[in-house]
Amino acid sequence: MTTKLQNPTKLLPLFITTKLGETKAFYVDKLGWTATRDTPEYLQVRSDDREGPEISFMTPDAGPDPLPSFEGRGVIDSVPVVNSDEHYASVQARAVAPASDPSLKPWGWRSYAVAPSAHAPA
Repeated sequence: MTTKLQNPTKLLPLFITTKLGETKAFYVDKLGWTATRDTPEYLQVRSDDREGPEISFMTPDAGPDPLPSFEGRGVIDSVPVVNSDEHYASVQARAVAPASDPSLKPWGWRSYAVAPSAHAPA
């Protein structure tokens, strides 16, 4: 049986965290993303583009069974931008300290890293 996807070009990572407030402060206040869903147990944020990337966060006790929190290792969530150097400068202007400088990766991407402390580790 095949079912049609509601948003076939979207992937929505969900991280379990005990630091939902800090996570919201980082993505919404520091990076300028929009909270599309915001409850005491769940946060979904989107980049400034309406069709842009989204990421979600949930408290461990939000579901019917408690879940372990993300421990802050082993995941990189990439968000493509037109110009990584310009984006890097805009992130620094928001008082965010990137974890690395922009560099050309072996697979052809020029990118840098930002490590939000709110879920590294959670």
